[in-house]
Amino acid sequence: MLEVKNVSKQYRGEDKLLFDAVSDVSLSMEDHCIYALVGESGCGKSTVASILTGKNKGFGGSVTIGGISIKEINENSLMKSITYIGHNSYIFKGTVRENLLMAANVKDEELWRVLEQVNLANFLKSENGLDTFINEKASNISGGQRQRLALARALLHNSDIYIFDEATSNIDIESENDIMEQIIKLAKAKTVILISHRLANVVNADNIYVMQDGNIIESGAHTELLKNNSVYANLYNSQIQLENYTKGV
Repeated sequence: MLEVKNVSKQYRGEDKLLFDAVSDVSLSMEDHCIYALVGESGCGKSTVASILTGKNKGFGGSVTIGGISIKEINENSLMKSITYIGHNSYIFKGTVRENLLMAANVKDEELWRVLEQVNLANFLKSENGLDTFINEKASNISGGQRQRLALARALLHNSDIYIFDEATSNIDIESENDIMEQIIKLAKAKTVILISHRLANVVNADNIYVMQDGNIIESGAHTELLKNNSVYANLYNSQIQLENYTKGV
């Protein structure tokens, strides 16, 4: 179980005054579930993610994994417990095999298994297989292919907790749908935290935490939050209307 209790984090702005990036945030996340963090840009979602991964220190409150404070967990152990996938996942210059083996030292059969899982195998078989060379910043493959490869590497890492921070933004719809399908399957065995500006991607979450100005202002399942007819419902309905309008153009 992942527990976040009364976490706060301050930054010093350009005017040298302190401001709260997140304030008194509490989350409770069970194993084998999907949790979503949503809200408008700048509400504090990614700050929470950076605290959970240990990248952002000096926060108030407590974060525990399995009852142990992350402040007491060394960096290597924390990296084994949590896998972070961002919107622009870094793929190293080198072969597909080399990139995947950074997550786990496994045989080629296992590498192909996860590539099949993320629907990247056929593309690579048409190239040079596992020896397909990836340029710096993955400039020779599409954004969707880059994120699929990042997801394959993440699956090989096999950690207890996965954080997807806008992992499907700015990629093609087919890749987005494939990645979301794998995220839902992953939650059957792992704790998954999904940070997404596109609320259509979080409707199946077990619990959705809605953030505003660094605070949790609502939480619940999708249908429950729609019934509340508050911030989440307004955001969701506005997005659906915009997407329907765009499709009709």
